Amino acid sequence: MPRLTEATAAKRRMHILDATAHCLFERGLLATSVDNVCAQAGISKGAFYSHFPSRDALIHAVTDMLAAELGPIEDGSIATLADSVFERQIAPALPPAHARFGIEITAASAGDSGLRERNTANLERLRHAVEAAARSLIAAGKARADADAATVGWLVQAHVMGVLCRNAVWQAQDAAALRRGTHLLLESLLAPV
Repeated sequence: MPRLTEATAAKRRMHILDATAHCLFERGLLATSVDNVCAQAGISKGAFYSHFPSRDALIHAVTDMLAAELGPIEDGSIATLADSVFERQIAPALPPAHARFGIEITAASAGDSGLRERNTANLERLRHAVEAAARSLIAAGKARADADAATVGWLVQAHVMGVLCRNAVWQAQDAAALRRGTHLLLESLLAPV
């Protein structure tokens, strides 16, 4: 059997990750097996194992892929920051299947150190990005001088996790209402009085 070129191997790996994300959103974390992923990707188990040594390694890789898709937090104004948090962190979790996956990954992190490291790093990246954006707005005079940037980061992190939990359990909230809520949160913490 001929070896795949690096480009072909990378393309196949991405195809497997996309198929995995589809299975995870459709079936959930616990119900997604290597067999499900192989069927969705149209590959053999041998092809799967040539790219991933285990199901856990696959779940770690798809978690990294999905986190990378979230994008940066912008800080031009309080409204820009709120829109950025909404578009990059909350909107992707609005479909209930996506929210459920986020909660399943969070719960699985308790027993899987690899997932815990990734989940913690993703949440900390969000918190630090919001904190840095708040500091930038304060320094530019676009936010209250006495605003506590660290607290803003923690509260936005909690807001995002709260939305994720809520949408995983109950019917998804209206996107416009969640956007307004994100704006109100950041305005209440940062807007000059």
